[in-house]
Amino acid sequence: MKSAEQIKMQQIEKGRIKDAGDFPKVVLIDTISFCDLKCSMCGHKGMTRKRGKMSMELFRKIIDEIAETDKNTRIWMVFFGEALILKKTTLFPMIQYAKDKGLTDVVLNSNANLLDEEAAKSLIKSGLDAIYIGIDAFTQETYAKVRVGGDYHKVVNNIKNLIKLKKKFGVEKPQVYVQFVEMEVNKAEVNDFIKFWKQEGAIGKIRPMVSWAGLVDAPNLTIPMQERWPCYWAMQTMSIADDGRVVMCAVDVDARFVAGNINQESIKSVWTGKLKKIREMHQNGEFDKLPFPCKECKDWQSARADYYNNAEECK
Repeated sequence: MKSAEQIKMQQIEKGRIKDAGDFPKVVLIDTISFCDLKCSMCGHKGMTRKRGKMSMELFRKIIDEIAETDKNTRIWMVFFGEALILKKTTLFPMIQYAKDKGLTDVVLNSNANLLDEEAAKSLIKSGLDAIYIGIDAFTQETYAKVRVGGDYHKVVNNIKNLIKLKKKFGVEKPQVYVQFVEMEVNKAEVNDFIKFWKQEGAIGKIRPMVSWAGLVDAPNLTIPMQERWPCYWAMQTMSIADDGRVVMCAVDVDARFVAGNINQESIKSVWTGKLKKIREMHQNGEFDKLPFPCKECKDWQSARADYYNNAEECK
């Protein structure tokens, strides 16, 4: 297990806790805030903000500004929901719109229960750059405890089929990442998970559990607050809720802190407004001055992951 100092140095070396500057390096877009599962380690089932779907008009406004400012900004097609619920309505056109605008890094996070053949073909056709699939288990028994409401064997088959279709069509994208949030209930399966998915042609992503800014219990968050360092999510990412509100960060699922609203403001103006002040506090080590929920949050220590594959480099 890595020490707190080793984790911090790794984050510094990767440039992950440096201020992104005048524009975020990553934008998470809440295309939908509904989900089809009730995962044990996730705060979604207790989310208090109203669930909804982002309008195409607002999505285009967001993408247009990113395209004009920095086409290399990473775009997550979901913030806190399951975007494949939208697969037959707006998801694929949204991805296509972003790619047509020249964005180079459009990615999707999914549990893959809805990743049937039609969806897989549409994701490939849309030009999606990468898909991150949350599995968190190597066995059906463990999956049932963690990914409540999901179907382990269906998910495995869906992922295998996506990889197979990529080979059939002779394309490299989307890159397929399989995610494993390490917890007490599943940690014995990490090595088997990595080995299996490397053989299948996917990239394994192993990450620590988060508390969603205190909404769920995360006993792995043991680094003392006095050793705190700037949070990657605060320093480099912006999260936009389905109604256009910009929240504190990627773990502020209840929108307990609102920095602005993209319906009336630009991404850049919000990023260089309230969010800039928060970044400055992080940078200066003034953590006691941070607003709620950032002040008490311990998830800064889990804003990282390890990757396992045969490629030379992973994001």
